[in-house]
Amino acid sequence: MDYNNMNKEKLVEVLMEKDKILRELRLENKKLNSLASFDAMTGVLNRKSGLELLEKEFNISNINNRNIVVCFVDVDKLKHINDAFGHEEGDKLIINVASILKNSIRKTDFVIRMGGDEFLIVFPQTTMKNANKVRYRILKMIEESNQGNIKYNLSLSYGFYEYGNEIENKLTVNDLIRRADIEMYKIKSVKKKDFKDRYRKQNR
Repeated sequence: MDYNNMNKEKLVEVLMEKDKILRELRLENKKLNSLASFDAMTGVLNRKSGLELLEKEFNISNINNRNIVVCFVDVDKLKHINDAFGHEEGDKLIINVASILKNSIRKTDFVIRMGGDEFLIVFPQTTMKNANKVRYRILKMIEESNQGNIKYNLSLSYGFYEYGNEIENKLTVNDLIRRADIEMYKIKSVKKKDFKDRYRKQNR
């Protein structure tokens, strides 16, 4: 474009238009980057971006000598719900769980969808005392959700792990997740045992 032969008014108009286009492109790029960070179905952080943020918060906790808590969450009996009511109902259940988790956490916390029916809640620079307050809110919202559901009861298994770097300074982020996962499976195993015991009693 030949700017030399343009009058001043026209030049200002062209430059303003170019500036507008650049702003729109930057905004669009920002939206795309944001979308790439979130799980399309649930709206919580996807695994890749979530774990990157967890790594940053883990490092900050180490620098500031503050604890960090992670909670591994698994939706109970999703396969049974998919088989009985269809995968669309199963998807609705996962979306509902994500919504409950998002609406229960504090502004400083975040939720990651690890895959399928598994989520990770991260409580940066905090202790189990504060994380437990969130846990109670989640349990209350689950109870309210089940009151309006005549098909099935929503149930979660979860395991918390609190990390303090003064004692465990050799642990990694993967270690935190693995330990929370182990705690979650302990709860899930107890639930399965209770279910089997009730089933045996009913069929004697």
